Amino acid sequence: QAALYELCWHVIQGNFKLDLSASVLCDLMDLRDDMPSILADVFSILDIETSSLEEKNKRDHYTQLVGACLFFVPDAILKERLDPETLESLGLIKQAHQFNQKIVKIKTKLFYKQQKFNLLREENEGYAKLITELGQDLSGNITSHIVLESIKSLIGCFNLDPNRVLDIILEVYECRSDQDEFFLPLIKSYMCEPLTLCHILGFKFKFNQEPNEETPTSLYHIAAALLHHNLIELEDIYVHLMPLDASIVEEHKREITEAKQIARKLTMVVVPSEKTEDKEREKEEEKNDKAPDNQKLGLLEALLRIGDWHHAQSIMDQMPSFYATSHKAIALALCQLLHLTVEPLYRSFVILISKRNSQRINSGVQV
Repeated sequence: QAALYELCWHVIQGNFKLDLSASVLCDLMDLRDDMPSILADVFSILDIETSSLEEKNKRDHYTQLVGACLFFVPDAILKERLDPETLESLGLIKQAHQFNQKIVKIKTKLFYKQQKFNLLREENEGYAKLITELGQDLSGNITSHIVLESIKSLIGCFNLDPNRVLDIILEVYECRSDQDEFFLPLIKSYMCEPLTLCHILGFKFKFNQEPNEETPTSLYHIAAALLHHNLIELEDIYVHLMPLDASIVEEHKREITEAKQIARKLTMVVVPSEKTEDKEREKEEEKNDKAPDNQKLGLLEALLRIGDWHHAQSIMDQMPSFYATSHKAIALALCQLLHLTVEPLYRSFVILISKRNSQRINSGVQV
């Protein structure tokens, strides 16, 4: 590229003849396939440099050189690299002003104009076919690859919103949470950005954070399955869950304080009165009120149920010590995981002991 620049610069200075230099440049085009592009880059640099020169003859030499090279440098490459006014002087475009306006329109359409998709309320047929495709019987030869191709066809035919399609896939997966082997490969093949999946899941969790709402166990299950198969990151979905870690710490401190007060009362003899009985009754009523849904514990339980100790431990590490295991559901899920982990080793040990005992009995009988 430096050699090409030096050659072209000498032509602009008037040191080399134009026709001989153009012939040399034409011969150099056979050395590499990308030589026209490299020469166009050199012309682009010289275009900027010569446009600021006071000597008009050097600018004329430049345009004559580029014009002599038009038959072996494609017009499309020059239109990408050179200034519109230079292109107009070379006769490659009619008017530089119109060319600039066209460039602005094309860039606006490519980079700034948002593509519109049909929403659920606008295209009932397309989304109905999508739900039918996802809800079909999966016991036959139906695979995630076949369904994915059908989904792509529906998106193209009805111009469906891809994010809304992913949301419906998750909705159907939530209703058919026992079909992990089908939906997990489908989501992995369909999804292109894990953060998009996290945002959709996070919206589902936030929807269930309303008063008197309870997060379904199926939503915890699909979130845990996606985490277990590394389709989403724990830190991305964790920020969407409630309550906040600070609220959990405050709740834990309050429970510890109440437990200490109860233990202290057990060692004291207190004469009951009407006021104390009323206070105790109010406290019991407050305890009987439904506690807010702890989505972090729900996800933790689901992770333990499917055997994902790595992510479960990460959630437990962000909570106070023994806070998670003090809840019955978490303790039972952890015991189940321990049972499933130890069971194969226990069975193999029992079989080995039984074989040894049978060998001893047989040897004793023979004696």
